[in-house]
Amino acid sequence: MIRHNGKSLCALLLAVLLTLNLCACGCQSQQSPAPTGETVTDGAGRTLALPEDPAEEKIASVYGTAVPFLVALGLSEQVVAVNAKSSFWTDAVPALDEAGTVGRGVVDLEALAASGATVLVHRANDRETVEAVERLGIDVVCISGEDLEGIYQTLRLLGTYFGREDRAEEVIAWMEGKFEIIDEIVAGIPQEERVTALVMGSEPGRIAGGDMLQSWMIEKAGGISVSAQVTNDSNWMNVGVETVFSWNPQYLFCTSSAALDYTPEELLTDPAWSALAAVEDGRVYQIPARIDTWDMPGVASVLGTFWMLHTMYPDAFSTQELEAEIEDYYTFLFGRTFDADYLGYTLT
Repeated sequence: MIRHNGKSLCALLLAVLLTLNLCACGCQSQQSPAPTGETVTDGAGRTLALPEDPAEEKIASVYGTAVPFLVALGLSEQVVAVNAKSSFWTDAVPALDEAGTVGRGVVDLEALAASGATVLVHRANDRETVEAVERLGIDVVCISGEDLEGIYQTLRLLGTYFGREDRAEEVIAWMEGKFEIIDEIVAGIPQEERVTALVMGSEPGRIAGGDMLQSWMIEKAGGISVSAQVTNDSNWMNVGVETVFSWNPQYLFCTSSAALDYTPEELLTDPAWSALAAVEDGRVYQIPARIDTWDMPGVASVLGTFWMLHTMYPDAFSTQELEAEIEDYYTFLFGRTFDADYLGYTLT
């Protein structure tokens, strides 16, 4: 029988522990790194890790354009703070009416931190806010949708991030079907009958440039956008009334996505505007609707394009056909229709 004194036993134990530790380190160094998880690229080109449980994410946004996308994808119940541009959205979607706010366009960082939000959906061209929000430990998903491809990309981005891929593809398929109808109608309009048009913003001389959705809608509806050659990073731009007169559009559309400091009626009765072709022929209109917006990025751009098509070419697309498309849109998005008087539009 071999006996060990206290010192030799202690030395033996230390040697065993050292051997085990070295083995563990060696084994660990040979293991593959743990998976980093799936990622997606957002509208600002940033690579984002997808949430482990998308259904548990709490969404906030101060970007009014985000609202139609969130509603279209069925994410309203996850919204804790939102900037709804009109009462229509909070009336039509009860969950949005219950949501709070963390700013209108500009993020209130203190309110956002206290909101319980885990992710902010924000515009793609605001790096400073993105960095400030991320310092709070809140993720940011940036979106941009100033043309049809951008709208589709935004739907797929949010669909992937929040686990609503199937719904995103359903919405895109619906939109594609509608734009195919528009393309077929426009193809039948002779080139020599195409008219020129411009979308004007919140004040006279402030217009949608060629890189904005509103100008794209004009072209999609068979019109010729007079501002196609001027751009401003997808933002409204002030070109001045003189430039509008030099373009002399046959149709002047006024946005419903921003409050106007004028009315179409004022332009039509103002002698200073009487030489403009659109005014002379009585073709100045505000894009519908009073409490909804058909010219903002999102699924409603389908309606705005149908409306422009009808307004510029009523013989090619009738009032009855437009009414049917309006009903189909609201049924698809909200499961019900809304009165024209409530929404605030009149068809001719």
